[in-house]
Amino acid sequence: MLSLKTEVDVLREVADSIRANRLALGWRQDDLAKRSGVGVATVRRFERSGQIGFHGLAKLLVTLGLADTFLTALERPTDAPKDIRSFLARSESAKPRRRAPAAVKPVN
Repeated sequence: MLSLKTEVDVLREVADSIRANRLALGWRQDDLAKRSGVGVATVRRFERSGQIGFHGLAKLLVTLGLADTFLTALERPTDAPKDIRSFLARSESAKPRRRAPAAVKPVN
């Protein structure tokens, strides 16, 4: 699947999502840190910059109950084109084809 997002966009959106889920539970940063085993400074840095190790991110996802959603989002759609050429070829074949005009019968 093609995306116009950069790695900075992804980091920011993941951090914002984790923060929103934390706030929805009414937790402070130190609450999430204690429950997940991730240092409070790491949680703060992550929410501010999106920077965190994968192990720390996994701990946060599990603690917030988001692990299954995260893993599902990583699954490749079965019908996704493998590359841009396949995408363009499929787009061309999906266009409706015009019918040839019906033959005109002579009037007697």
